[in-house]
Amino acid sequence: MSQTLTSQIELDALHPLENNHAALTETEQYFFNTNPSEPSSSDPSTNPIENPVCKSGFRLGNMFIEDKVVILLGSCVGVFAVGVNDTATGANLPSIQEHYHLPYAVVSLVFLAGFGGYLISCVLNSMLQSAIGTRGVLLMAGFWYAIGSLLIAFAPPFPAVMAGLVLMGLGGGFYDTCLTSVVSHFESTKLMNVFYSFFGFGSLVSPFIIGALAKAGIPWNVFYWVPFSLSVLVALCHSFLFKNYIAPSEDGSTEHQGLQEKIKKMMRMQIIWVGVPLTILGFAINNTLGNWLTSYLIEVKESGPDVSRYQLSVYWAGLTFGRVFFSLPFIHVTERVGNTLLVVTLAGAITMFWTVRSAPLAWIMVGAAGFCLGPNTPGIISIVSGRVPPSLRGMVISVIIGCGLVGATLGPLIFGLIVGKVGLKILPPVVIALAFLSALMFWLVPPREKRD
Repeated sequence: MSQTLTSQIELDALHPLENNHAALTETEQYFFNTNPSEPSSSDPSTNPIENPVCKSGFRLGNMFIEDKVVILLGSCVGVFAVGVNDTATGANLPSIQEHYHLPYAVVSLVFLAGFGGYLISCVLNSMLQSAIGTRGVLLMAGFWYAIGSLLIAFAPPFPAVMAGLVLMGLGGGFYDTCLTSVVSHFESTKLMNVFYSFFGFGSLVSPFIIGALAKAGIPWNVFYWVPFSLSVLVALCHSFLFKNYIAPSEDGSTEHQGLQEKIKKMMRMQIIWVGVPLTILGFAINNTLGNWLTSYLIEVKESGPDVSRYQLSVYWAGLTFGRVFFSLPFIHVTERVGNTLLVVTLAGAITMFWTVRSAPLAWIMVGAAGFCLGPNTPGIISIVSGRVPPSLRGMVISVIIGCGLVGATLGPLIFGLIVGKVGLKILPPVVIALAFLSALMFWLVPPREKRD
């Protein structure tokens, strides 16, 4: 009579480092290689972010929802809130100037206030994301964003408005840098375009609301109840969607390095020295044009207070549509030639807007300028993030966006100081000059290496 011997082996005892991911939550598994026989790699063919074999998520009835969709949805909601505030300052600028009886040089300080909060958040984001997690940073961002908008909603003295803008900039900066680093781990330019499209949607909403309020004679500060309410909803959304989120770390060689070592490694990367000025120029073009276009249309083009806000919405509609269009799977923009053609076309559209006295053509050219500028920021971030290791990506994104804020702030601020002496008529030539400078910078982007 034969006997059958059964031997039970504790699988967890074998290769513990390779099998630790078996007990991870679904969200964590999303960022790890689920095949223990294959090493983790940033290559799309082995990266679980791109590999359909490694899908994880949850079921809603008969529908399976991937974690990537949930994370992207939460990121888009947050950056939508950032977009709402981004255009509100420029659209409200004439009303703020009239309410407080301020000259151009003084009212331009509102851009510096937003920059202060944004800069602080960019400096602290990487450290806070490591200390309290992505969810903690996002909830903190919602808190500061809500407090700042609530303060401005009561139309306090101008210094208090500045303080409110600092707090909104602080919250918006945490949203922007934290969520951009999250989406950058997908290593997809198209998903980055989708992400920044929602920034454009938020930016598109504000001028419409502010224009409608101005036409109805409602005080400008009433608008800030919109971002306050939005921040509460976004905080609730992030509390649920990012509950189990853990940022990926695929580069073991740098994972345990100190901050100083990571900074040294980052500073030796050629792409940083190209990406920083590119981002500064891109942010400067967008924010100078977006924040001063309303005033330019009122004073130079003699548009009405409500019509000028609607034209600003056309600019942001074009920018949003550009990001949506270039995120389509059959559309591809090459890193050098494609981006160069886009910014040169932007310069051409602004030239037509500047020189031709035609109201219908002005609307079309404003929208065309936004369309060409749309993929600029997500394209630059994808170019940079695709050339740095995943463990440094969060820090690099924070630095890139932080430096971009220099352009986003100094562009409108310096332009405001010049306008006080020269006049608003110089807006188009300034934008054209910045666009051509950006076109030249794209040709300095280093080629990808095999390790990238």
